[in-house]
Amino acid sequence: MSSKIRYGLLTVIVAAGAISGYLYLHQSDEQTEQVAHAIEYSASSEQPLDGSAQKNSTQMAVELAVQYLESYGDTIADPVTQARLYNERRALMEKYPEDGAHLFESAIETAFPELHENIMVLMANLDRYNTWLDDNELRLHALPTLKQEMEIWQQREAIFGALASQIWGEEESYLEEKSQVFRKKVAHLENANELQLTELAHQLQTSAEEVYGGGMSLQFVGSGALGHALFSLESVQHRLEQMPSDKRQQAINDLRLQLGYSEGAVERMAKQDQIREAKWQKGEVYSAERDALIQRLSGEDLDQALGELREKHFGMAAPTIAREEEDGFYRFDRPRQYGLN
Repeated sequence: MSSKIRYGLLTVIVAAGAISGYLYLHQSDEQTEQVAHAIEYSASSEQPLDGSAQKNSTQMAVELAVQYLESYGDTIADPVTQARLYNERRALMEKYPEDGAHLFESAIETAFPELHENIMVLMANLDRYNTWLDDNELRLHALPTLKQEMEIWQQREAIFGALASQIWGEEESYLEEKSQVFRKKVAHLENANELQLTELAHQLQTSAEEVYGGGMSLQFVGSGALGHALFSLESVQHRLEQMPSDKRQQAINDLRLQLGYSEGAVERMAKQDQIREAKWQKGEVYSAERDALIQRLSGEDLDQALGELREKHFGMAAPTIAREEEDGFYRFDRPRQYGLN
């Protein structure tokens, strides 16, 4: 899937990223008062706590509230700024799987009590949108670009209404312009088969920093865009394809660490890679058996045999595979991209 589809929220980060550091270093008197109010609000609204875990949770929520006020307080009424909080929430839930969602909501209620409900509704809608992207990734990837973009915008408008044009309004202008510059800078890496994987990653990361700014590589990692760009390179896939499976996975892990992913994130992504690998191996067996059936059967006999074959290999996912093949999309015939699919 194109970076525009999978990483649409990156636009929001890029468009406003330059002001975040400024807000942190140049607080107005009004914002200083907001920070103090947030701490007072939290202290007055909390019930007496028992246990260090509760105290730590309360303290963390207050610290996050102050951080969010410093970074987003000046423009928090803008839905674009509110949408930027989605990556903050996602990072928090990744770090604290059990308590991250509660910590985020507590921090938002403390920092922005008057906008708390609106922000949480927006977070829920962004969850719906990203779930839709995940569920439809393969189908969207197979569509022509224009139809792909039309479906994406239709879904955005269905979920967000008029807010969609505000949240993604600068996507066509700012991000596309930057993306074109970035693609030109890294075009020479596409077939640079003579370079080692670590050098390919280094040059890609350097190019991202040159185009988007020195701090943007971390934002790219947070959205997954930099890893997607690296593993989309033909030169990277060429080298990975030549490796034994165990060395290949280690190489992928090392590249992700080099790009700035945390060790925990790399471990989780490696597990996902192994799940994908098992699916591809199953898919190869299925494809060979499907081809054999097509060679010797036809009509209703073929349809019945293919249905049984899909059920055998994919169980509950069999109807999805059948619908894809009816539309002419064969997921195991598409190119394998290690680290991505």
